[in-house]
Amino acid sequence: MRILLFGGFLGTGKTTTILQIAKYLTIVRHETVVIVENEIGAAGIDDRLFANSGLQVKKLFGGCVCCQITSDLLHAVEEIHETLKPDWIMIEMTGLAYPSKTAKSLRKYSTVCSAFKTITIVDRGRWSELMATLGPLVTGQVEGSDLIIINKVDLDGEDVQTIERDLRLLGEHIKCVATSAAQELPLAVLEEVVSL
Repeated sequence: MRILLFGGFLGTGKTTTILQIAKYLTIVRHETVVIVENEIGAAGIDDRLFANSGLQVKKLFGGCVCCQITSDLLHAVEEIHETLKPDWIMIEMTGLAYPSKTAKSLRKYSTVCSAFKTITIVDRGRWSELMATLGPLVTGQVEGSDLIIINKVDLDGEDVQTIERDLRLLGEHIKCVATSAAQELPLAVLEEVVSL
């Protein structure tokens, strides 16, 4: 079972991106997908979007998946593996989480994962603003990611090359792709996300 862990600040387009990747895996590649959604609070909106798309959704509420409910996530992954046996689990983290912390726990404690990838989505239109006001959070979300998707390239915003340069300052190894999840994701981007 392979795991894709998605992080990124609120409003970056995680849900839209995940839906397209899930549809690609299920419709084009004929593989099974379960989506685990983490929300702070007692109810989620994104899970309704996923369920309305015909995808299986496991909801984890009440805290940030990276700190308060890591054991719940590990238990959910084990349970999904045992009961549903999907080819893929896609985990959408709350917009306030640090993906690398959750990834570290999953890599260390999960025994059912055959391959794993952390993808962080950044918002081209708000990159400078978020870095100026929430720099440590944004930096923490990006660090340790296997792939960064610079989203919303169809909208006005920071120059993509400037964002890529900023990301490289956080880590030379960081791999980036630029796209717009509001439009159909190119095959090259889909393949980059699911290549493990």
